[in-house]
Amino acid sequence: MEIRHLKYFKTLAEELHFGRASERLFIAQPPLSRQIMQLEESLGVKLFHRNKRNVQLTEPGKYLLKEVDHLLNRLQHIREGVKLVNRGLAGQITIGYVGATMHSILPDVLLKMKNVYAQVNTVLLELSNEDQITGVRSGRIDVGLVRTPMQAKGVVIKEILREKFCLVLPKNFRLKTGDNGVLEALANESFIAFARECGPGLVDSPIKICNQAGFSPKVVHETTQINSILRLVEIGLGYAIVPSSVKRGYELKLQFIELEQFEETATLSLIYHKDNQKPAVLNFISLIENRFKD
Repeated sequence: MEIRHLKYFKTLAEELHFGRASERLFIAQPPLSRQIMQLEESLGVKLFHRNKRNVQLTEPGKYLLKEVDHLLNRLQHIREGVKLVNRGLAGQITIGYVGATMHSILPDVLLKMKNVYAQVNTVLLELSNEDQITGVRSGRIDVGLVRTPMQAKGVVIKEILREKFCLVLPKNFRLKTGDNGVLEALANESFIAFARECGPGLVDSPIKICNQAGFSPKVVHETTQINSILRLVEIGLGYAIVPSSVKRGYELKLQFIELEQFEETATLSLIYHKDNQKPAVLNFISLIENRFKD
């Protein structure tokens, strides 16, 4: 049973006349009759009662007509879907991201994605830098948003955003500003740091900022999750220095103080495998590049 058999059957079932069905299909009556006989033989049933005067559907024929309508409509939907996927307008992409981006750039990017590529579904995985690199290499994820600088063979790394750091303190912490700025007063306070697997820049840059303020931070806690850092600060276990975009999206009892006077920045980069040619992925990469080209 082939698609052409079903199309011939559907036309004849609608016309119930070999002559009219042949005209619609642009074939002669004998070939049409042979196609119908082949379909009946393959199914092992009679689909039409036919004599010299009329043609009528059998009960199996009536059932097949209902199913054929659904099948052909589904095939048309698949045909259109394949074209959309080929253009990157439909399909699915898996995005890895570091946690803080969900409270900064990622919601904006996903909203833009929905508006431009409404039929592209996204799978979102919060992963560490290293897990994203591994995921891109293995094909588990299509693109990732990581903290850089870093290098990874076979993986394209494109910087998309640089931002300043800010100081995070408990809401009720009374900070005395010293001669060298706000940080000087924290020299003997507990410091809550990112673990190194979050990215060298998130570890080294805050230390450099403290060094420039004249002291080395007293690290008492390290964690891989921005949520954990903020909660530890909130309950009074220390202070932290985090990328400024972290201020968005967290309803905690905290105060954020911009550290504009320091040149250190946190860098966010887009990563993907150099051989990934999925149209939807290429469209996503283009969307990100256009969104952050300035």
